[in-house]
Amino acid sequence: MLNARILSPVQKRNVTLTITVSERKAGRVLTIKTPAFSLNPGNNIIPATAVRPAKIQFSNNRMANQIQQNGVFPEGDYEYCYTLSPEQGNYDPEVPAEQCFDAEVAPFSPLNLTEPDDKSKSCERRPMFSWQPSFPSVPGATYHLILTEVKSGQNAVEAVNYNLPTVSQQGIVSPVLVYPNTYRELEPGKKYAWQVSLYKNQTVLNRSEVWEFTVDCKDSVEKKVEITNDGYRDIEDLLHGNYYVTYDAIKFLIVNSYGKHELDYEIECLTDPQLNLKHLPKIKIEHGKNKVIIDLINNSSFKPDFHYILRIKLPNGETKSLRVLYKAKI
Repeated sequence: MLNARILSPVQKRNVTLTITVSERKAGRVLTIKTPAFSLNPGNNIIPATAVRPAKIQFSNNRMANQIQQNGVFPEGDYEYCYTLSPEQGNYDPEVPAEQCFDAEVAPFSPLNLTEPDDKSKSCERRPMFSWQPSFPSVPGATYHLILTEVKSGQNAVEAVNYNLPTVSQQGIVSPVLVYPNTYRELEPGKKYAWQVSLYKNQTVLNRSEVWEFTVDCKDSVEKKVEITNDGYRDIEDLLHGNYYVTYDAIKFLIVNSYGKHELDYEIECLTDPQLNLKHLPKIKIEHGKNKVIIDLINNSSFKPDFHYILRIKLPNGETKSLRVLYKAKI
């Protein structure tokens, strides 16, 4: 609020500024009053010498208390009124008495978890956790991740609320956490629940749902489906056809005229553009002819009878696209 600019068409004069903030339901929540400062002709900013000693007076209501505790305006319809007064308190027609602005503070977007997937099985005993960042961002806010074992007869929410955490990591600044080395690794065969909260000054600003996953290395090996080693298709030939139909993997030949590098590619689901395709393999290609396999059948992100598009970007900037139909085996 104190980043406002003041346009003055008159000669230099000393003024004080009072900012009054009201919310439609709560009424007045706070008042800010600066000491006197110089207002020059033209466009002015409020100088730091007036901002630092400005006095803030909070009203006696719940919303004002919340703002005072964490420095964040909660959801609401606000009115900001700026009042300029001559330093001596004398009336001056050249100084506008008051100007008000309306502003709506929208609620936070949902804090969505992304990985590990809900109700998934994984062999990772030290998994990496990720989630979508909370929006709008709040300066100084940090994330807190709780991970706990789900006991027999419990659901995931009960486990997070009542069990001692296996991992309780505070002060996370980015929406990702590599499993901390200070905690013991997870145990195969056990189910775990996790949740992420956004905090500032001990106040919860946003909180995710509770997801669960199971550490299950045995099942992930036993259920591995072998990919048939049938013929590879030249990607140049496939580009001229309609669809590449596969029952297990995308298998193609590509000629690399450059040095060894990692293949720059992406896959998008055309049937459901919102489908998040995870765990795509990193593919190293050599100079010359390369046989490439992109496993679909052992990746639960891919859905049978869905259409996909594979895009490959070559080092010279050229892009090759390939439409894929992934069919379920009968």
